[in-house]
Amino acid sequence: MPRPIGKISVVAVGKIRTRSWLAAQKEYVKRLGHYTNLELVEVKDVVGRGLPDEAAMQREGEQLLKAGRKAAHIVLLSPEGEQLDSPELADFLQGRIERYGRIAFLIGGPLGFSPEVIAAAHSQLALSRLTFTHELARVILLEQLYRGFTILNNEKYHK
Repeated sequence: MPRPIGKISVVAVGKIRTRSWLAAQKEYVKRLGHYTNLELVEVKDVVGRGLPDEAAMQREGEQLLKAGRKAAHIVLLSPEGEQLDSPELADFLQGRIERYGRIAFLIGGPLGFSPEVIAAAHSQLALSRLTFTHELARVILLEQLYRGFTILNNEKYHK
């Protein structure tokens, strides 16, 4: 078993409530524990809770930045981000972990990211040009992180 390297935080707006997505999340968090120190942080979603959209996005952004503040490199998951294939994501992970040690992947709410969050980010990645629910985006990210680590360790999962 490889020695865990780096520290990865996945910081997401909202909670996963559907059992199947929770089970998938739990499985990939467990698998990733063999490769890295993973922290999963959920911040409160405030869109649709009486605040104007701009104020809600601002509040979510503040929470995201606070939760990801210890990371030396912040990566936004955004449709405008760079699209990588799985081997490229593996290289991205390895390079960022070697250089920064601690990285955070931020998943925004339905309105996206506030300008402050975008300004604080060091990188932006897109999971796809398609739009996903935040629950599915989180599971896809976790699976792709796991796949990336198996690629880096020359394991069969990716093939």
